[in-house]
Amino acid sequence: MGFPHGSEYVIAWLVYVLAGCGCCLVWWRLTRRITNPGWRDLARGMAVVLVFTPWYIGETPEYYAPATFVLMMNVLLEGTVSGIRGGFVLLLATFLMLMVLTIRLWRRRKASIP
Repeated sequence: MGFPHGSEYVIAWLVYVLAGCGCCLVWWRLTRRITNPGWRDLARGMAVVLVFTPWYIGETPEYYAPATFVLMMNVLLEGTVSGIRGGFVLLLATFLMLMVLTIRLWRRRKASIP
């Protein structure tokens, strides 16, 4: 008596997301001491990007894993050319995070100017 194959995959992702939320909560508390809001948001954003960006495993987009793990496994097992896939999605997620932080900073400065 076990779980069907698909539900094991969902349970694994639920456990990973809960653990990632716990790690991010600890990271948020650790970064409270950074007084500059730009650096603090950047440190927090990088943690979210590295923990929660998914990417597909193998050649077909049937199963997903954290892009950080996909990048490490592809580089270790298949070489740097294969690792570009996981690295590209991390680069794209980092770029989007930087765009969001730039817009937040611009809106903050705009609100503080009388």
